Amino acid sequence: MKKFLLILSIAALSLPALALPKLGELRDVGEGLLPEATRDSIREVMRTAARHVLNFRKETPLSDEQRQKLAAVLESHKTETQALIKQGREARRAYADAVKTHGPEASQTRDAAGKIGNLARDRALLLARITSEARPLLTADQLKSLESAREEIESLVDGALAAAQ
Repeated sequence: MKKFLLILSIAALSLPALALPKLGELRDVGEGLLPEATRDSIREVMRTAARHVLNFRKETPLSDEQRQKLAAVLESHKTETQALIKQGREARRAYADAVKTHGPEASQTRDAAGKIGNLARDRALLLARITSEARPLLTADQLKSLESAREEIESLVDGALAAAQ
């Protein structure tokens, strides 16, 4: 629930910057690498998550006061969020370079992978902080709507994992 709430929040803030027409062009996801059933499952998860993000305001309307308070919560963590995004991009690039330069078993590669893991932990903890501040601002019905969306996406992810096996 916590992860989903932050993902929805960040995605909602980021959507104007995304190339939304590309959401429909998911045919090449994993092409040549994954079986078609797995690719179909992944596309369905992505479509469903996008649908929930795009329809969140309609399905779970927020009052003006809620919008202002949630925006203030997100704004209060904006610098930290941006820093983690930048650090994540740099860590992934460093990892890819380490694999190319030193190979998958080298200590440099393990160190670079460890940094990615540390950043994942830091993102999860930030998400928990943001969620703990945002959750009390929502009504029981809004929380139920979010939980329902999370359950649907989680079920689709489970199906995608089963299709991959």
